[in-house]
Amino acid sequence: MLPFLKRLLLPLAAICFICILLSKSSTAPDLRYPTRLPKTQEPIRIPIAHSFSNISSHNNPAPDYTIPVVPSNVKKTTPKALLDLTTCPLPPNRFTGHIRLPNMLFNISMDPPSAKTEEKRTFWNPTIFALPYWADNQYIIVSMVVASGEAYRRNVLCEATICHPKNKRSTTTRERACTEGDLRILGPNGGLRCATAPIEVDVPPTPAEQCSGLEQTLADIPGFHDPRLFYSGRGEPILMVVSQSRYACIGLWTIDLRVVYPAIEETFSSSPRRLGPGPLMSYPTLTELTRNPPSTRQSYEKNWVMFFPSPATSYLQYELNSTTRTFAQLIGGGLTTQNMTDVSEEPCLSDELGETETDIFTVSFSWHQATPALKLVLCKRADASCIANNPDTVFFAVIQRKHNNGFGLPIRYERYFVIWSATWPFNMLAVSQHPILMANETNRGWKPVEIWDDVPEAKDEQREVWGEFTYTTTIAYAWGRAESDIREKGTGYLDDYVILSVGIDDKDGLYGKVVAEDLLQCLRICPGRL
Repeated sequence: MLPFLKRLLLPLAAICFICILLSKSSTAPDLRYPTRLPKTQEPIRIPIAHSFSNISSHNNPAPDYTIPVVPSNVKKTTPKALLDLTTCPLPPNRFTGHIRLPNMLFNISMDPPSAKTEEKRTFWNPTIFALPYWADNQYIIVSMVVASGEAYRRNVLCEATICHPKNKRSTTTRERACTEGDLRILGPNGGLRCATAPIEVDVPPTPAEQCSGLEQTLADIPGFHDPRLFYSGRGEPILMVVSQSRYACIGLWTIDLRVVYPAIEETFSSSPRRLGPGPLMSYPTLTELTRNPPSTRQSYEKNWVMFFPSPATSYLQYELNSTTRTFAQLIGGGLTTQNMTDVSEEPCLSDELGETETDIFTVSFSWHQATPALKLVLCKRADASCIANNPDTVFFAVIQRKHNNGFGLPIRYERYFVIWSATWPFNMLAVSQHPILMANETNRGWKPVEIWDDVPEAKDEQREVWGEFTYTTTIAYAWGRAESDIREKGTGYLDDYVILSVGIDDKDGLYGKVVAEDLLQCLRICPGRL
């Protein structure tokens, strides 16, 4: 019996030993997921996700997905907290119609303290968002680089911090005091300065499926433009860019910022309040966003807004203007459902909104979505009783009214805020009654004396116009909040600070910081809301 058992066990032992060796041997990587990139700050080549067929129509939705029906008894009332924000604390400028906030715009420098030589390049259209509060630095900036004789769009990225002059340093934030070197570069008011050397964001050129006319010229220029940074509902840092489209001519693409800039991977996986490797990547490769059905796609797509009602769901808002609103749910791989806008929703934006008399050169205007959306709890963070009472939540974003001359070129951009519900069916709730200007901001279309009419001391100072036009590219909650979870980065309260990324004259960048409640004052409730 014993010899028989030995003959049986020896082959089994040999088979087990071979299996163990095989399990520890190297295998080919799974191409569905990217290998972890080295933690380097050199330019990185990013893979592009495979294209997908998205051929569903309004009559034939995507397989295994049903568009939810808006119930007839859906809540039409407006949250009281928004009704409280319909009062205007100041009258609008009698010439321009703007409401001017007391908050200033500050300078941005992409020249870090460690630089051996002064930065000579010109940067514009910055997009800024806050790093987690436990990071070494406060913000990340992605800025476009003004082309200097080359047919290539370049964008650079750096980590940055805000500083204030010692006599103006905030007592409510942990922002640092400026050094003499900071003030020399940023000016006497301080501002936002790179703490790390800017590196090129090397997202690969993407192919254009079909372009015609003037668009063909744009399609032949490699490199992306109009970068936007924001957090997903799961706390993923997302970079959205405009580049050549595999479905049309120009489209929108997304990728996780940790793939583009691996240096922040350690920060996102080292939360002092949450164990784990950080949020999983929804966009580990460069992924094109789509519109469904294909017949609704335009040859040049831009200015889409992504919003996240929950960590597990995300939506794309395509259009928002005086006649049309369309949005759809993302279902994976950049694919979407059909349009999900409530058919009973009345338009909230009006072509007459805040209309004032302007110069003779302005002949037309259009509405443009401008910034990512932020989720807002309609309570103050300091009001524990309000938070305990299950308050309403909404999304808000900047929408700009672009005024054009007879050649179709922009004369000015006017900044408005729009608000919609954070619960299905995500109805529009309110919009700014008047365009919003910052304390030291000017705009084209009026004489200096008219622009500064709402600032009594400006007449004695003989203030001039220092910017032809400004436009808001991104809004984000400011750095310094002690979030308990990375998923809170895109959610805030009425008393939280918001940082606004502002471009000026297509040749520079600025930023402002304003409490959310102050940005959303002087609202007009949308039609159909009670």
